[in-house]
Amino acid sequence: MNPSQTYGTPTPAASVTVAYTGTAGTTAAMPAGTNAVRVFSTTDCFIEIGVNPTAVANTGLYLPAFVAEYFQVGAGVKVSAIQVASGGTLYVTPFA
Repeated sequence: MNPSQTYGTPTPAASVTVAYTGTAGTTAAMPAGTNAVRVFSTTDCFIEIGVNPTAVANTGLYLPAFVAEYFQVGAGVKVSAIQVASGGTLYVTPFA
């Protein structure tokens, strides 16, 4: 993300985590007023973002470990992740 860009303000107390392994883990739906999400993982993974997503290895969007990515989304979306080689935790913070 370019430091001069902004996606809004992080929604207080709305960050969620989900564990993933060789089986996809999926977050709860983002709250009303969500305009974007910040996604961060502890291991390399593949992600899918949508109303009812299920991440699939090798076909999802690759997210390297320890790199924050920002995505413009709407309220009600979920983020799903599945491991590349080892399980981890996905952290998702909604922005309003």
